[in-house]
Amino acid sequence: MVKNLNIRLKLNVVKSIMKLKILINYFLVVILSIISVIAQADEIIDLSKKIQDVKVTPFTSYRYDIFQFSIPSNGFINSTKLSELTWKNHISEVGIKLETQPKENQFNVQGQLKYGYILNNSKNQDSDWDNIGEFSRTFSSVKGNIYDFSTAIGFSQLLQNTLFTYYLGMDYTKYQMKDYGLYYTIHRFYNETNQNILGQSHSNSKLVSKYRFNNYVPWIGLSLNHCINDRFSVNPTVKLYFFYLSGEAGWVLRDDLQYNPSFTHKAFGIGVGFDTELLYQYNNNLALHANIGVKKLDMIQGIKKTFYSFNHTSSSELYKLSLFSSSISAGIKYKF
Repeated sequence: MVKNLNIRLKLNVVKSIMKLKILINYFLVVILSIISVIAQADEIIDLSKKIQDVKVTPFTSYRYDIFQFSIPSNGFINSTKLSELTWKNHISEVGIKLETQPKENQFNVQGQLKYGYILNNSKNQDSDWDNIGEFSRTFSSVKGNIYDFSTAIGFSQLLQNTLFTYYLGMDYTKYQMKDYGLYYTIHRFYNETNQNILGQSHSNSKLVSKYRFNNYVPWIGLSLNHCINDRFSVNPTVKLYFFYLSGEAGWVLRDDLQYNPSFTHKAFGIGVGFDTELLYQYNNNLALHANIGVKKLDMIQGIKKTFYSFNHTSSSELYKLSLFSSSISAGIKYKF
């Protein structure tokens, strides 16, 4: 059985490498297309000479994230999953963005830094399955912090009175979550149906688990800068993401698992995003800024490594890992 598992894991690694090569090929095709557009520009000069009209935008935002991962069932009849965890986090953010003004046939750069605090109404759901079906579902309250950094370089072209900007960017997210308390809504013995317990198992002041991850996300994007009139403009942007996520968990109440870490995750995948910036130009140097955005990341391949308390480890595939994020922000944009 162990031999078959090792063979299956090796085959999965080979498949992962093949999928990664396909993603890299697509990524290179897009990059080469962007380079060919840049090469056709009438005037290409040193990048430092293109950096002008620097803008700074302090902002605040509300964000809603759904982060989820699940483990395959390994043969259960009534379920494809053995366990699944879902965090639904309400987040308050503050941030600052620095950018140069996009102009025809010119480069521009941008960078953004954000800090997020997970609000009290955030929840984590932990579900487990056996041959009969779901036998356990518990909820915990969530606390934590999120750090985001992103940077990108773009090149702009004017087409039919609309400025198109092609971007190459990199995002980094550090996500830290702590779960407190256990409230059962479904509970019975494993593979039995004669026991049901509802209610609070541990108080909301008791730490039950920790989970944190680092997410590295290179991306390519296309942005449109369209002026409605002298005051209002709208800037929609679409992005294609490639991500690598490294996660680590500590399960405080599991005696069979080590604590810190109890298990680790490695996953890569792709995603898409769309956001729209709305600007009201108050004067030459000052504008009111609002932004609405969504993004969805889905795993292509992932591995979980478990650390047991008796100095034993095991590896298995992840069934699913995904992150959905939506946000709305407002701020003031000032041009130096």
